[in-house]
Amino acid sequence: MTGLGTDMIEIRRIEQALRRPAFAQRVFTQAERDWLDGQGNNLPQSAAGLFCAKEAVAKALGTGFRNGLNLKDIEISHTELGAPFVLHPHRNFLLSIAHCQSYATATAILLDGGNAE
Repeated sequence: MTGLGTDMIEIRRIEQALRRPAFAQRVFTQAERDWLDGQGNNLPQSAAGLFCAKEAVAKALGTGFRNGLNLKDIEISHTELGAPFVLHPHRNFLLSIAHCQSYATATAILLDGGNAE
């Protein structure tokens, strides 16, 4: 199975949502929140990028957030050089995240060879 997903969001929407502590708790895993804590002034852009990445991965899986899949089921991590990747025990993805002043976007590609869920 292969799949492609992309998502885009206005950074200000995530910035506003981050003012409610429950948002980060509901959307991001503890490891993601720990990583975001180190982003300083880039917090809104980084959080928006992670949010888009999760949405893109769900779309690449072909399900979106249905059938019990939620945002915290998808975890995004980063290499030592800062490249994002999807932590998943049975699926392999390519992932790209980008942002400018106003928007964040992400694209995820589910590669062949993953086990069907």
